[in-house]
Amino acid sequence: MTDDRGTMSGTAAISMAAALLLCVFGVYPLANRLTLGAALEWFDHARAFWLVIGGIVLVALLALGRWFPSVADALWRVGTRAVMRIPRRGFLAGVALFAVSASAILAIVCFGRQPHNADEVAQLFHAKILLSGRLSLPPDANPEFFGMDNMIEQGRWYSQFPVGGPVFLALGVALRAAWLVNPALLGLSILSLYGFTRRAYDEGTARASVLLLALSPFALFVSASFMNHVPVLWLATVALWQLAIWSDSDGGRDASMAAALIGLSLGVAFTVRPLDALVVAAVVGGMQVSRLRGSGARVRSLAWQVVAGLAPVLVLFYVNLRTTGAPTRLGYEVLYGSAHQLGFHVDPYGTVHTPVRALMFASKYLLQLNVLLFEWPLPAVAIIAAGLFALRRPTRWDLFLIAFLFAQTSAYAMYWHDGVFRGPRFLFTALPAIVILAARAPVAMSAVTRGAVRRAVLLLVPACVLVAWLAYGLGNSMAARVRTYRGASAASRVDADSMVRAAGIHHAVVFINEGVQARNLHYLWALGLSRGYATRMMVSASPCAIRVAIDAEQARRPAIARGRLDRLVKGALAFDSVQSPTMPPICVDDLRHDIEGLASYAPFFPANTIDVTGHLGGNVVYALDLGEHDEVLRARFGDRAWYRFGARLAAGDTIPTLNPYVAVAKQPTMRSAP
Repeated sequence: MTDDRGTMSGTAAISMAAALLLCVFGVYPLANRLTLGAALEWFDHARAFWLVIGGIVLVALLALGRWFPSVADALWRVGTRAVMRIPRRGFLAGVALFAVSASAILAIVCFGRQPHNADEVAQLFHAKILLSGRLSLPPDANPEFFGMDNMIEQGRWYSQFPVGGPVFLALGVALRAAWLVNPALLGLSILSLYGFTRRAYDEGTARASVLLLALSPFALFVSASFMNHVPVLWLATVALWQLAIWSDSDGGRDASMAAALIGLSLGVAFTVRPLDALVVAAVVGGMQVSRLRGSGARVRSLAWQVVAGLAPVLVLFYVNLRTTGAPTRLGYEVLYGSAHQLGFHVDPYGTVHTPVRALMFASKYLLQLNVLLFEWPLPAVAIIAAGLFALRRPTRWDLFLIAFLFAQTSAYAMYWHDGVFRGPRFLFTALPAIVILAARAPVAMSAVTRGAVRRAVLLLVPACVLVAWLAYGLGNSMAARVRTYRGASAASRVDADSMVRAAGIHHAVVFINEGVQARNLHYLWALGLSRGYATRMMVSASPCAIRVAIDAEQARRPAIARGRLDRLVKGALAFDSVQSPTMPPICVDDLRHDIEGLASYAPFFPANTIDVTGHLGGNVVYALDLGEHDEVLRARFGDRAWYRFGARLAAGDTIPTLNPYVAVAKQPTMRSAP
């Protein structure tokens, strides 16, 4: 490309092709067509919302532009002047502070500052492992009580995640504010995104882009979590910012410094989410290659980039060697083996990942952006696509952002897992590209329209933002999403440490009952089944049948591990095939125990303390309630007071109660698996 205005022929065709692909995958419900409507059951409702509410917004804007043109022009002029008049430092500080504050408030109000899924839980506990001065812990003597998804207990005890994510959380845990790590990183992402966009485009585009990121519910809700996507977002924006500096430089010290920071940020990102880092490195590297011609200084600066990038990667390799046993072997492969890899194969849960399924994933992620990215009354991807259609002379940075978005989408379409967490989390790293393209869309459309239509498209994004944030009663809005998350179980927002302090509990064990499904799953793990096989077992028969099969397997003498999965499946299916008029006593007890109340173990597991020997200890130990099997912990924790959390709600209670432990009816005790 000869210059920033994209004067080479064919660039407009690229943006139009990208727009067409976005329409096919992100506007047309391809995912539903490939799954007979099963992928996104909410799509028909969303489409009706867009047609009705979005239609009203469009008609109102067109009417304003047609019959009140001076008012429409004044609104655009006054609004842009108000934003642009704020001094740069004050503007950036205000937007970043808003993003940090909003995500922190959401972390408190919606999520109680607690982890809510297995990824958050595992990484938060892994952070505690690191703060104990270890890379891993010795396996627990009773893993069935403390086992969690995404935790490895094969010779060592640590999470499946690369060490970089837990390191970020460890900084927060050390300051007793782990829940503030991601909100702070979102604020830093605002600053570096501005730095990139201002250099790549202009001041107006930079301000519009960071405002959209700060006002994105998707960005705010994910940043209100403990997920490792947010550190990578920050590192990616740093790399983009430095790429713009490197691209504009004539070489020398500025180029070397920018290249070193690009390498360092991508290297650290690799220690957090390797695939995301490789995607960003690929698109950044492609841009750099296109800028090397005739600049020996830029070529030489890449040596600094390679050295700085390798440093954190080598740290990751060392940690892997000490934990997984091989420098390039990640924890994912320890749990799932080759079934975890990218590509088309049988996944760890027995589902074949096919090209059609990959296309469905790509479409599903983009379709979810329409709703969850901004909560606008119009589909966000459709607006981005319209902007790309309207671009007549795309810049090299436009093409770079298009490549970034499609590379991220394609990479995770090849990954077997359906990554949804408060939105399409696998596209989170591509948010810089997404929000910049969204910010540019109205301006691009206004350049090819005139009259009332031009006035309407200029006001379209501000109008959508106002509806999303101020329309309290709408089903699709920021307020509605807060109500949805806030309406989840109050027990999932419990602060374990605060609860025991308020109750005056000391030197105790607290058991949390997650229900028969969780008990069965942990029994299967204790029998030696892998995470994947255990999950497949759980969907093969009824909970009662699985529990009966587990008890039968435990009663085998001598215990034989070989063929255990087949025996369990056959036993469970055989039980379900017989229409018995009575339920086995163990299943009756399971049912009675669960009727008394349930709670999530997620907030409690990472609240456990690691003692100086590398084992669980401290004032209170939090364990899963496994019914009569709890008694095996008497030998280990018999000197402590025992309590149960998750008992029946009393009148007026909003969360389960904490009660003194009462043993359940005695059944055959679980025995250790060989």
